Amino acid sequence: MRLETRTSSSTIPEVDLMLCCARTCNTPQITVRVKEIVAQDINWQVFLQLVTSHGVRPLVYQILHKACWETVPEAARNELSHFYSANSAKNRFLAGELLHILQLFEAEHITAVPFKGPVLAALLYDNLALREFVDLDILVQERDIPKAREILSNQGYRSNLASAALTPDANNDELYSASTGMMVELHWQFSPRRFVSSLAAEDVWKGIEPVVLLGRQVWSFSSQDMFLFLAFHGGKHSWSALKWLCDLAEFIRSNPELDWPRLLNRAEALGAVRTCRLGIYLAADLLQAEVPSSVVRAVREDAQVRRLAQDVRLRIEEPRDVDPIEGQIFNLKLKERLRDKLRYVFLQCTQYSGEEEHFLSLPSTLSFMYIFVRPIWLVRRYGFSMLKRIVR
Repeated sequence: MRLETRTSSSTIPEVDLMLCCARTCNTPQITVRVKEIVAQDINWQVFLQLVTSHGVRPLVYQILHKACWETVPEAARNELSHFYSANSAKNRFLAGELLHILQLFEAEHITAVPFKGPVLAALLYDNLALREFVDLDILVQERDIPKAREILSNQGYRSNLASAALTPDANNDELYSASTGMMVELHWQFSPRRFVSSLAAEDVWKGIEPVVLLGRQVWSFSSQDMFLFLAFHGGKHSWSALKWLCDLAEFIRSNPELDWPRLLNRAEALGAVRTCRLGIYLAADLLQAEVPSSVVRAVREDAQVRRLAQDVRLRIEEPRDVDPIEGQIFNLKLKERLRDKLRYVFLQCTQYSGEEEHFLSLPSTLSFMYIFVRPIWLVRRYGFSMLKRIVR
């Protein structure tokens, strides 16, 4: 039994239209609803700003083009059309560069798993043009990082890290090519240590599977690992951009035979049930992803999930940058095990992140002292307002 499909509902017509368009599945019901909303007094400038901030312009273009393109104002049609064409060309270029890099890695016996970017566009949307992304994310073993850096350096990429040494909190290296303007992120973990992520790269490596990208076989995550990653990634960023929720909703739609009991059992073992429940709640509530009724009932019984989902919905309706403390509190509320909460607070307060150097720059021989500097820096920057917001 599945969750009954219904259209999105918002008191703000521009938000309602965005939610109806942020999908690949254009049902007759969605088409009717889109036409109804477009017939209202839509502020198209506000709408375009909204879909731009949420990174869903290609999806919006596709649905509007199929449903009621002739009724959309010419200026809005031109902006969406131009962006769709430019995004399609850029994404194909990035996908080609990704395949080239993977071929270079393979020649040096480096196993690499691309994720996000072109892989999600191909696997979940079946169309490279339908997802917005600006860089390439590749997971490699930490032992292969120096060699992978060298390969990319030979291709004109330059690392953003000050040195080859890795700080304890580092999880990736950003490499930029001045000639192409492209960024490649080499990951060996999914998030900095201070986020206390339940999903470890070591676990994902065990289940990687081959998939096809532009006619070439590449490695990708197993379906369970992909779901967990998408839920963790969106939660880590407080679900501040609708495009991340679209990824999760499209994953659910493209995996109708997902083993939900096994997935949620694994999430429970990882201490990540609430993280998964929040993603499921939002995907089903806002984008009508079809989830088994038994799963939905369990999700809706979690009062913390309902409160967090309301926060996310308000943020979607009024997009804004999530300040660091707000994001940290959101992530703390996602933790369900006491030991994870305590570890998260401890690492957030003590783990060096690099920002502390703006407050006090120490020589490398005294870098270990940043564990004492960071708490002082946090209080100086944010005061005690963070305590009020935690207990709010």
